[in-house]
Amino acid sequence: MKSSLKTLLAGLVAAATATAALSPARADVVCDESCEAAWAQQHADALPRTAFYDAPSPLRWAPAGTPIRQQFATGYTTPPGTQVTRLLYHSRAADGRDVAASAVVLVPSGVAPRGGRPVVLDAHGTSGMAKDCAPSLMRDLYHGDQMARFLANGYAVVAPDYAGLGTDGGHALGDKTAAANDVLDALSAARRTVPGLSRDWVLWGHSQGGAAALAVAEHLVRHPVNGYRGAVVTSPAANLVQLAEHTATVPGLGVFIALITVGAHAGDPAIDPGRLLTTEANSRLEVTRSGCLGVVSAIFSDLTGPSLVRPGYLTEPRFARFLTANSTGTQPVAGPILLLQGQADTVVPASMTDEVATALRRTGSKIDYRTYPGLEHDTYPGRTVGIDDGAMTDILTWTAGRFARRIGRAG
Repeated sequence: MKSSLKTLLAGLVAAATATAALSPARADVVCDESCEAAWAQQHADALPRTAFYDAPSPLRWAPAGTPIRQQFATGYTTPPGTQVTRLLYHSRAADGRDVAASAVVLVPSGVAPRGGRPVVLDAHGTSGMAKDCAPSLMRDLYHGDQMARFLANGYAVVAPDYAGLGTDGGHALGDKTAAANDVLDALSAARRTVPGLSRDWVLWGHSQGGAAALAVAEHLVRHPVNGYRGAVVTSPAANLVQLAEHTATVPGLGVFIALITVGAHAGDPAIDPGRLLTTEANSRLEVTRSGCLGVVSAIFSDLTGPSLVRPGYLTEPRFARFLTANSTGTQPVAGPILLLQGQADTVVPASMTDEVATALRRTGSKIDYRTYPGLEHDTYPGRTVGIDDGAMTDILTWTAGRFARRIGRAG
């Protein structure tokens, strides 16, 4: 069975925030069975977005990391006894504007050890562009099974959504300054609201979150934060120029160039998707306002190369500057960094992360780079095993070692 995308979007798009440069979906764009299955899965996993996520208007200025509100939350698929706290807090956009962002803090059951629970600060991978694509609005927290492994080891998890996911305002996907701010400010807000957290923390980021983690580590070279013990970075979307070229030309990966384009537009409204994507691709961008990664992936699955992008899209001046300015993996980073890559990864090929490891080592940064035969970018049960699942034993061992050393400012 196939349904008109316009029909499926009708109720959802009516409530979405309009963006002038994004074209509406055409009625003849079709949502096939895989698309409908993705919609069904998205809705089954969704928690209602409540007024909790609506920041005061106008938002009165406060220092970054200042909590706006918090609430205990239920409905998540978490280990028994896990305490989940939602946070709304002040963060900063790349241009310094005060913005509201959301996060969740997960605390395992039991009595906290003396000194508090060590914190894993989780920068999540790409979930989508719509407000409903915030991991804190998903029952499974987007990758709650991996979070559960940290909880089982006695760690608390602080998991920011990124501004524009959950909250109003566009999500500037790819903007490394905004992402780093959202991640670090979530940690500050969590410390002010959730008791029993240790000063010690390790950063963990995958894919989009891997790039965010590298951006945080770049920031920490200039502005250290007490208690930082290092970062686990898996399959980072570090070189945005390479990633844009790769995802635009490999069949099935068109979703990522679509999301990068919309994210760049959110960060710089002068970047016009109409000058980068084909008319056909632009006609499908409406889905990014309500559909999360699985849905958008299905909608863009048949577009690649010249059916997806216009000639010279990588050299359009503003877009090219955005990609170059927001790439990570070439500047010194506060370490140590455990950098992990699956050799079977088709989204972020191993060759890209090989280059990141080489470039970071040249800066003098402390990098432990490990590759894993057969591991893909993400886990799809019965099909692929992703890097975070396949390397989780190594991730947990390394993280435990970092917390055990308690060496202060790591390097």
